[in-house]
Amino acid sequence: VRSAFNVGSLFRTADACGCAEVITTGISPHPFGSGAEKLSKSALGADRHVPSRHFSTTREAIEFLRNEKGPSWKLIGMETTERSVLYTQLKYPGNANTNPGDTPVLDEGTVLVLGNEVTGVDTEIMPILDEVVEIPMFGAKNSLNIAACAPVVLYEILRQWGVMEDSSPDE
Repeated sequence: VRSAFNVGSLFRTADACGCAEVITTGISPHPFGSGAEKLSKSALGADRHVPSRHFSTTREAIEFLRNEKGPSWKLIGMETTERSVLYTQLKYPGNANTNPGDTPVLDEGTVLVLGNEVTGVDTEIMPILDEVVEIPMFGAKNSLNIAACAPVVLYEILRQWGVMEDSSPDE
């Protein structure tokens, strides 16, 4: 991801959805590196609340996740390919920690892998992902901006995990 504003928006979404961490790679702006000031402006402080780490390459990040989290954590790419399935058709492993401020402890989980705004998820990374999902497009363009597509899939994950039932207002 090249845009610090997109990364900042992803931090806001990660905070809103209770994500355990945001991982950036390569030239992506991150809170302790290049683009931190612009990122922080669009994150509105979420970059200080959501843990993050940065890797030189996406492959390094994936190797870390595979070693650290194990096979019960699934790496899900978000990209339009022949391999992609509709994002609502996939069962996302994990569960939600619905207590704000608590550190989630999960035996299984889902990692979303997002790509560059122009070229998408690196084609060299696609074969090592567990699944690839897409959001259907009905207009002339074949994709949404990552700051728009990530929340769509994250809220679907929360819906599947049953968080939406827990957050309904009392009547």
